Order: sequence, then C-alpha cells, then structure tokens
Amino acid sequence: MEKAFAQRRRQVIGDCYQLKTDVDCYNNAHSSELPINLVLDFTMDVKEIDVMNGFDEKSA
Repeated sequence: MEKAFAQRRRQVIGDCYQLKTDVDCYNNAHSSELPINLVLDFTMDVKEIDVMNGFDEKSA
C-alpha cells in the first residue's frame, strides 16, 4: 500500500509542477500585468475539507 501512496503522491507533485510551469509561462508572457500568485501549500485546503467532512481535530 505504501507504494501506491508514494505513486499517487508523485502524481500530485507532477500535477503541481505542471501547474507551476503553466503559471510561470503565463506570467512571463504577460509581464506588463500583475503576476498570478500560485500557492502550493495545501495544508489549509486539506484541513478545510476535513472539517466539511466531519474529520476536524476535535472529533479525532
């Protein structure tokens, strides 16, 4: 199971890297505009989903 989780994690990292590349290219092509800021820290996003699904820290 660890191998499956590691593979899924690598896929997510690949998706994030591609998104970063896309944003970097866009920002370079539109240098006269304010750059798009990309945040790749998903800690708060994951916590928010946990809370919405009833898995907040208080119920753990």
